[in-house]
Amino acid sequence: MRLLVVEDDHSLAQGLRDGLTAERFAVDCAANVATARECLELNSYDLVLLDLTLPDADGLTLMKLLREEESPVPILVITARGNLADRVAGLNAGADDYLLKPFAFPELVARIQALLRRSLPTVPTVLRAGDLALDPVRFEVRRAGIPLSLTVKEFTLLEYLMRHAGELVTRTMLLEHCWDSTYEGVSNLIDVHMGRLRRKLDAAGPAILQTVRGAGYILGSR
Repeated sequence: MRLLVVEDDHSLAQGLRDGLTAERFAVDCAANVATARECLELNSYDLVLLDLTLPDADGLTLMKLLREEESPVPILVITARGNLADRVAGLNAGADDYLLKPFAFPELVARIQALLRRSLPTVPTVLRAGDLALDPVRFEVRRAGIPLSLTVKEFTLLEYLMRHAGELVTRTMLLEHCWDSTYEGVSNLIDVHMGRLRRKLDAAGPAILQTVRGAGYILGSR
């Protein structure tokens, strides 16, 4: 899952990036509305964390623009502006949730996860594809009942593939949803991670991850 943090406080933005990356999210940061607009035009995000007080415009402006463009991306407002009028204005402008600063990081993560669950198609808590079972909450993967030990990136890639089991997943889709803007286009980075993931999957059963040359990957069969 890829998130955009729109926050002009550098230390807070960096803290959110570090914490959310540890929670297996890919995170980009923007310090103002103009940069946020550029990020949203270039990338596909699963959720936006938005401060309202920004140096070049009010965060409400960005929300209104996104909703006028019929963007479905969930927006979680994180702000010190906590009076009733501000909360009502934020929700009316298109916010899906509202969290006041200072906040506890575990609550932020819980609210993000709740919004993401609402935006995803209804799926079982444990994802399944053939004899693969992945539990996003417990960070567990089993194949034919055998536990697999995956890195955070391998787990993120497999979760995305399982949510699109039987479909062609392109390299662009993986980049957009499993990496953040710090990715600098290292030519074989995806190949390296996918190769390691494939070896771990194949060690526990028959080949289940197909490579479509020049196009991407398919988990399972179409």
